[in-house]
Amino acid sequence: MMADKEKFFVPVIFADRFFMSANALADITLKGGYAWADAKDHFDLAEKLTGSPFVRVIVSEYIKINSLILEQAPGLKGVIAYGAGYDHIDVDFFTSRGIFVCNCRGENAQAVAELTFGLLLSLMRRIHLADHFIRENGWKRTDSAALPEWTMGRELWGKTFGIIGLGQIGSRVARIARGFDMRILSYDPFAQIKEGMGVESAGLEDILSNADIISLHVPLTAETEKMVNARALSLLKPEAVLVNTSRGKIIDEPALIKALEERRIGGAALDVFSQEPIPSDHPFFRLKNVVLSPHMGAMTQEAGERLSDAVVRQVRDIITGRKPECLIE
Repeated sequence: MMADKEKFFVPVIFADRFFMSANALADITLKGGYAWADAKDHFDLAEKLTGSPFVRVIVSEYIKINSLILEQAPGLKGVIAYGAGYDHIDVDFFTSRGIFVCNCRGENAQAVAELTFGLLLSLMRRIHLADHFIRENGWKRTDSAALPEWTMGRELWGKTFGIIGLGQIGSRVARIARGFDMRILSYDPFAQIKEGMGVESAGLEDILSNADIISLHVPLTAETEKMVNARALSLLKPEAVLVNTSRGKIIDEPALIKALEERRIGGAALDVFSQEPIPSDHPFFRLKNVVLSPHMGAMTQEAGERLSDAVVRQVRDIITGRKPECLIE
């Protein structure tokens, strides 16, 4: 245990494993050093932090950061969410104690927007099934008429695209959607639709009822948790598809599974889940009208470099007592 405690005589702790560029790590080293906690959960992190008075900043992608952590790191000055989402951090608790909480919003937006369309295209054109079909030696004839009926997919061109959440990611998704000549509807009571975006403002139920494709880009809050529930799913058109690259708990998963099993909607493409990693016996694995990826929306080299730079900037601000650029208030 002493080996774990020794490495925390540094100002910056990375709670879990995520990409940090060599240049960013070198920069933080010049500011006093860093250590990787490789914590399994917040209890493990708290145990590893025991007796670490020099820790000033904790950076976390998924590990919960709450009052238990502050008890073990009394010198803490700031918490940084690696990425845009910060539902794993008790913002109210730390803010009430004068401790900065910030995220790295916008740095991974393009990566997530592009993955949204990667998942969507795979779902609409059955690419995930086609890959398996070829690997299992199912393609035995060259004439197209010999292909299974399920290979008949659907085009994005001209469809109605509904975006729920028009922030940094949602606005980029809208920009890509314009390239497919889709009608774009958006619901976001907090975002302003700017002229030239090619986006129409719509109510939530209007989008659910009229869109061929619905893409979720809202943060997880008390208001958004399970906002896509059984009632919401009942409003979708029979061939409508749902894409979620935000947070898994925004969808009522049992309700979605039931809708997919009963073929009441066209399909779903999911990068996030209510429990991560997803259990090996999850019902999603039995469904062919679902495309799955392992919460990898931000996983591009370019986004990693931008996130690393954003972490460095906010570490610098927190250590010097300046207000961080992406402070959550």
